[in-house]
Amino acid sequence: MRPETVFENIYNLMRYGTTITNISEAGGVSTITTSEIYTLEDGMLVEISSKIYQISNLTRTGVAEYTFDVKTTGLSASTWQLALYYEYGRAVEVGNTQHEKKEDPTNKNLRWPLMWLLTDIEKTNTDLGYTANIIVAFIYVSEQNLKAKQRVESNYEPILDPLVELFKSTLTNSPGNRYFTLEYGERKEFDTTDKFKYGSIEGNKHLFRDITDAIQINVDLNFRQSECLPIYTPSSGIGSAFIVS
Repeated sequence: MRPETVFENIYNLMRYGTTITNISEAGGVSTITTSEIYTLEDGMLVEISSKIYQISNLTRTGVAEYTFDVKTTGLSASTWQLALYYEYGRAVEVGNTQHEKKEDPTNKNLRWPLMWLLTDIEKTNTDLGYTANIIVAFIYVSEQNLKAKQRVESNYEPILDPLVELFKSTLTNSPGNRYFTLEYGERKEFDTTDKFKYGSIEGNKHLFRDITDAIQINVDLNFRQSECLPIYTPSSGIGSAFIVS
């Protein structure tokens, strides 16, 4: 199975949301009751009815019931999902795709945070499949004149850091050895680099045409070449359909 497909499956596992059972309003804030939270933390972003909201006051209110707040009113929805979008390809290609979405009224708000798998992946064949060095960047829109401390407080701590930890956990635990020659729970070495004003080049231009901050992850993985692999399907949950590479 190609890395692009594997990481799309991992992305779908990360993004998986759940049912909204109640919405109440007070003082310009909507409190959402949900049956599960899966991977949510205060400060993370959720997508509800194609709009993005930052959550706060995440609280467990029952055995399998939670609430969280978003600063908006008039919501009418039955589900939420983690706000995260996936692209793979070369820098210019992905930058152009993000710009096209920005110019599209339907998609302009559905671009960030971005999970970007960098291509030009070199593979080495093994008995079980192949090895490859993988570079993934988690990117969030930012501002030109923010100081480093402001970037950490606004973009890294509440949004990018939790996404990176979720990615690591999902990669090593959720797919387990279905995708990789990796024992369940095995510790992997991930090299991470904070990239302030990601994509900056001479002339203060940016590959994404937006000012962005990012965390870039570098990891060596041993991929299985021919396996019956579960894939995520939103209509039927995780692991309910299979494909054979």
